Amino acid sequence: MTSSWWWTAGSAAAGLVLGAAASALTRRFLRGERALAGSWWLGAVLTAAVLGLLGWRVGVGGELAVYGFVAVLAVPLAVIDWCEHRLPRALIWPQLAGALVGFAVLCWARHDPAPGIRALAALAAAGVLFLVLAVASGGGVGAGDVSAAGVVGLVTGWSGWPQVAGALLAASMLALAVVAVPGTRRRDDNGATVVPFGPCLLAGALLVVLVGG
Repeated sequence: MTSSWWWTAGSAAAGLVLGAAASALTRRFLRGERALAGSWWLGAVLTAAVLGLLGWRVGVGGELAVYGFVAVLAVPLAVIDWCEHRLPRALIWPQLAGALVGFAVLCWARHDPAPGIRALAALAAAGVLFLVLAVASGGGVGAGDVSAAGVVGLVTGWSGWPQVAGALLAASMLALAVVAVPGTRRRDDNGATVVPFGPCLLAGALLVVLVGG
């Protein structure tokens, strides 16, 4: 138990450093001047919280390295999408590529390709689902959301198909909660209510990983 708490504290400490550094990416890709969103301490605190939770729940293992990499880039992506309703490809594609490489290394090291094959299938399934939603909604679901769904499918598909479904369901519930909270509703040029779905997707994946361990 003591070693688990030390590992949690170490992960949180690493999150402070990595989050502060990654806040430079947030400032780089925000189009407007936003002092709070681009602050180094916000990125540090959010990333430390996420990595601390992952360290506590996942523990020592290769999965923590992959999840941690995804999480470090997820914080700038979530902040940017919350502020400006977009997910920069310059951040989300390296996030996806890093997760792919990380899982490939784990499959090779463990001589077990099954989790990797399932993760790739989940990536494709989630991406296609959101691509269909993007076409059907006429722009209500953006290209960034499609890519984020692929990342979520990949990360949760490593554990299993129920985790993929759980993450997407959790993301949908979080999006509904955002719409229901006064002061968070936003409307596009046509007057339709819009939701920054990227943070919901990434949070849904985190919840599933924390629950599943």
